[in-house]
Amino acid sequence: MDMKNLLILAFALVLFSCSKSADPSPTPVAPTPPAPTAAELVKKVWSAGVVQWDGTTQFDKSSSANIVAGYSQFRLDLTSSTAVTLTEFDGKKFTGTYSLSSDAKKLTLSGLTSTEGAPSGTNGVLEFTVLAAPSSSSLSLETTAAYVKASSKKVKLNLVP
Repeated sequence: MDMKNLLILAFALVLFSCSKSADPSPTPVAPTPPAPTAAELVKKVWSAGVVQWDGTTQFDKSSSANIVAGYSQFRLDLTSSTAVTLTEFDGKKFTGTYSLSSDAKKLTLSGLTSTEGAPSGTNGVLEFTVLAAPSSSSLSLETTAAYVKASSKKVKLNLVP
């Protein structure tokens, strides 16, 4: 084989080894959006699903016989990034600010006030332990201290949107 034929053969081998793919422009796959953060998940208006004081169920949304029926009007509005509106089981409405700790384990309502002042015995601050990771359908909280309005007991709130 002479040099010219050898070069032609080498060029042909290179050409045939570079095959085209079946689909020259594959459809790009959209990246999976990141899961919502706890701070994003809590930004809703929450109502009482089940409320307990020291383990005794005071209110269950699915029951018609509740010890504290007023929890049917309970609302915790966290739709703003920082502002909060709290409507207690007695119908009193308070406004203030809220913060969720960076580890999403503590929710603090601060500067709560109304035309009648702050919620009884709180100095305008209510702190809650977040009992389970917030989801789009559930927010589970417990007061960090006894609450005067709840017969001086800790209050466990299972909230629903």
